[in-house]
Amino acid sequence: MRFDTGQVPTDFEGYRYPFDVHDRFWYAYDRDDWTQLSTSQTIDSGSSNDYQPPPIVMRTAATPRRANASLDFFWLPADDKASYYVYMHFAEVEKLQANQSRLQYITRNGQVFYELFAPDYLYTNTIFSPAALSGGQYNFSIRKAENSTLPPILNAIEIYTLKEFLELETNQEDIDAINIIKSTYKIKKNWQGDPCAPQAYLWEGVKCSYPQNESPRIISLDLSSSGLTGEIAPSIYPTLQ
Repeated sequence: MRFDTGQVPTDFEGYRYPFDVHDRFWYAYDRDDWTQLSTSQTIDSGSSNDYQPPPIVMRTAATPRRANASLDFFWLPADDKASYYVYMHFAEVEKLQANQSRLQYITRNGQVFYELFAPDYLYTNTIFSPAALSGGQYNFSIRKAENSTLPPILNAIEIYTLKEFLELETNQEDIDAINIIKSTYKIKKNWQGDPCAPQAYLWEGVKCSYPQNESPRIISLDLSSSGLTGEIAPSIYPTLQ
């Protein structure tokens, strides 16, 4: 699940590429007890934040309609054994005055999940669960600190289900090599994820071997019909040995 919490659902169909360089889908999060803040300024998320939420998403934020209320959200687990990672993206969209402050903290099931912090102005801060969450209770609250003059904000949420793969990942040297090829020649193929695993979803043009109890290896690469021209780049030679 992925939500642009600062967007109003009415007539909002969501964002994906080209707004999101990773072609993630962002949808509105409909809450009657939330209202929205926004800025026309650019949020410096693309170059400064590892998770790169789209600037157009980060330019809006949700805040409670009641000044002393919290921003609460939850999700229902797919099954009792499911585990999740949650990522919350914050950016201050208002230029605060000297006598204003926005201090907030996050709780999960009534327990402190993240200590006091103030979102940076026009800069994305991402707070996430360093380990997978489990236990069936996923109730989060973003709360205003007692000495804060402004209510809390939240710009975006991402929730990922943890999936355990039975197959080993591709040998790291081979991954590094094919990524060099991909970036050097601007390969347009839909190469995402692991090149060799799962076997049912091999990268187009890639063939792999699967030694017993060892990581898969890339054994051949077919780039015909890719429109490539020119000489082989020197950086490619070590990857072909």
